[in-house]
Amino acid sequence: MKLGPKLRRLRRLRGLTIEELAEKADLTKGFISQLERDKTVPSITTLKQVLDVLGVDLATFFSDLEDREKNIYTRKERVVEKKGKFYRIENLIPKLKYLEMEPVLLTLEAQAEYSENFEEDEGFGFVVRGRLELTVDKEKRIVNRGDCFYIFFDNKLVVKNLTKKPAEILIVNY
Repeated sequence: MKLGPKLRRLRRLRGLTIEELAEKADLTKGFISQLERDKTVPSITTLKQVLDVLGVDLATFFSDLEDREKNIYTRKERVVEKKGKFYRIENLIPKLKYLEMEPVLLTLEAQAEYSENFEEDEGFGFVVRGRLELTVDKEKRIVNRGDCFYIFFDNKLVVKNLTKKPAEILIVNY
């Protein structure tokens, strides 16, 4: 069971350097470095010190470790996060917590519109199927199947399906 990569991911998500985490957890920088590279195994007490700084309890930390080894996710495993009359958002990598990226599939019915104020800072989108009008703030752009976009979510995002068939957009939030 590898703890290191998950601890590194959590530290980075919290915006901490190894040195800052070590200082706050009352440990050495070298120990944290070894811990993140799985070169040492911490005691439960030491792991709890680190997790307290990262704002995660032991149960939550271990709840998805077994799923971390998984690399392939099938269509059956997707979880519908939001569903409206004319749209559906599916989480493509369910169960895992503390991901740096969150891939979702937005499906819009014919001629439908979807708008959202995303909490993430930035995101990437790829039009899998359809032709869309993408509006960020007051700027409108047309994006077609195979096109992609990269945006900062400072403003409201509005996506409108311009076709008479469902459209699909892969969105990866960071």
